[in-house]
Amino acid sequence: MMGFDISTLLRELDVEFAAGSMAGSWVLRTPDGVSVQRELTVPARRLDAAQIRMNGPGLRNGRDRLLHVGGSATAGVIERAEAGEIDLLIAEPTLLVLGGHRHELPAPWVPRQPPQHKGRAAWIRWALQRYLLIASAPARQPVIAATLGSTQQSVSRAAQALGGWVTDQGSGLFASDPQGLLEHWLSEYPGPGGQEFGWYGLATAAEHSDRVIRLAATLEVNALVSGDVAADRIAPWKLPSRARVYLTEPIDLADEGLVPVPLEEANLVTCVPRDPTIWPLARAIEDRSTIPGVPCADPVIVYWDLLMSGEQDSEEAAHQLAKSFLEHRPAGREA
Repeated sequence: MMGFDISTLLRELDVEFAAGSMAGSWVLRTPDGVSVQRELTVPARRLDAAQIRMNGPGLRNGRDRLLHVGGSATAGVIERAEAGEIDLLIAEPTLLVLGGHRHELPAPWVPRQPPQHKGRAAWIRWALQRYLLIASAPARQPVIAATLGSTQQSVSRAAQALGGWVTDQGSGLFASDPQGLLEHWLSEYPGPGGQEFGWYGLATAAEHSDRVIRLAATLEVNALVSGDVAADRIAPWKLPSRARVYLTEPIDLADEGLVPVPLEEANLVTCVPRDPTIWPLARAIEDRSTIPGVPCADPVIVYWDLLMSGEQDSEEAAHQLAKSFLEHRPAGREA
């Protein structure tokens, strides 16, 4: 064999297989429900035109078409397979072509990269956008300022900088186009920043979060759940696979059955954020979807964390979460 196992390749491609009716033939059932019988060639290191000719005619015994198997293949061979001239199974990249139809591993989802912000961080402007996306009614500037721990002048400047995304018709500020405002915020917000710490343990993501919350309370450290676990509690969609918790200061989790690991290997990440508005906004805004008693970051921050997590199904979970805070509209809006 050429350093790969044919059955493993087929399983990775979600192709079912069984012994065929003739020696050396396999019955293959692809994810789209198509069943075929093929005779497999001896695996070659690299399939080229000469190797295809050497493997012989396209049909054996007048019945079974050949499935040419190799570690890799030339571009010409792959083109012939895509044209339906031959059938092909290769390991690098993992690819099966039957009757011109490609079956391959899904491309890994590349997480979004936060925008690079130059100059002084606009924490109040970004927090104002989150406030208005979550608020259930128009809010006056003094109330927003008190909520964010800022000044009315700062909130006024932030509102002016947002232009048409924010409107004040007398009853307070509100988002004139919530979906547009969310996309605008996402295009600017560089993330909470700060220090991140990776941990790994055998418990579930939810159990990791609960453990950190309990320990933080004992140590009188403020903590907020975000990411998968918070999203599952606000707008359930995906099974949480990684926990993320914001803390006001680092805590050692070694005595909690967790070991420090690089961030990319962690199933729990704790973060001491630079964004000072994480805390007041989470405390002050009452989101109708949040379970009482669960200290979660505000839903827009949870949305950001989902998008940046790098997991295959997190983007759809983020969209479902966004619906939970975009489906309502502020009351009292004038025509």
